[in-house]
Amino acid sequence: MARIGIDVHQVGLRQTGNETYIRSLLEEFALMCPSDLEFICFTTKAAHELPSVRWPGPVKRVRPHTPLVRIPISLPLELFRGKADVAHFQYVAPPICPCPTVVTVHDISYELFPEFFHPIERKRMQFLIPFSMRRATYILTVSEFSKQSIVETYGLSPERILVTYNGVSSVFRPLEKSSIPLERLERFYIRPPFILGVGNLQPRKNLVRLLHAYASLRTRRSPPHRLVLVGQSAWQGHRVREEIDRLGLADWVVLPGYLSNEDLVALYNLADVFVYPSLYEGFGLPVVEAMACGTPVITSHVSSLPEVAGDAVLFVDPLSEREIFMAMEQLIDDPDLRIRLRIAGIARARKFSWRITAEQTIEAYRRCL
Repeated sequence: MARIGIDVHQVGLRQTGNETYIRSLLEEFALMCPSDLEFICFTTKAAHELPSVRWPGPVKRVRPHTPLVRIPISLPLELFRGKADVAHFQYVAPPICPCPTVVTVHDISYELFPEFFHPIERKRMQFLIPFSMRRATYILTVSEFSKQSIVETYGLSPERILVTYNGVSSVFRPLEKSSIPLERLERFYIRPPFILGVGNLQPRKNLVRLLHAYASLRTRRSPPHRLVLVGQSAWQGHRVREEIDRLGLADWVVLPGYLSNEDLVALYNLADVFVYPSLYEGFGLPVVEAMACGTPVITSHVSSLPEVAGDAVLFVDPLSEREIFMAMEQLIDDPDLRIRLRIAGIARARKFSWRITAEQTIEAYRRCL
């Protein structure tokens, strides 16, 4: 039986897409129980610090927590001691590893939009991630767009890059609005009607232009809809708060921070409109989550988003505040369009399954063997 070592240090860190990806794979591996593979999960947390996850195999703590020691020294030693036959990492793998590696790279936004990253973090990613990809046996990525970007930017062989689309959890589903306890959200001062956005507060999510578009909507139409922006503050996230104050929107924009999936499902189902005007995405998981809940979606016509959303959303130019404003106005005014997008979104979201992602990932492990 082959042993697969998986770096799961993201689990429990609220790393949104990265954490959702690895947690979903772990749970699918545990359900699938492939007879020819044994999984070992390597984490930086003590057992009592780990969230509730269905683990596919034993969990081993790797110390110290600092990546400066963990990645080049501690992890390779543990993989050697555990006699791993394949190791799986997100983005950065050890420079020297005792077994073949599979590296998942969701996107290379740090190369295409370097201004959206802290300079030190950007330099670290620009050095370590390409190095890890060049040494990996296989690279996994989450869209054909991301694969093409990696090939064109680094000149890597496309045969070594496998597209494994993200899935969407069954938690994200349409709910009867009458069954959603509003008091669950009132602690965040959220009540319908509202327009929803989900994503870390950072420049790549294009939230400042969304705020300007929403300010235009308020000026011209004065709808009762508040704007709810879910996500934790990241690099330059303070600019979002500053823009809210500058535009005089403090009473109309709600920033609840990071929310659990249970709260997110409630918000997706209660929102009249979901807006995701991101400037760049390797996949765009919140778009699929919103579609799975039957929420009408507005998103950008750039990067991977057309590939993922198909014809089930309204597309806008993310650089045009006017287009974002007009799309929000159109969806608020047109209930028939909202119904059409709801039906199309639910059907589109069914194409994305974590089980399929897990099966394709296991196939990559077997290729390494």
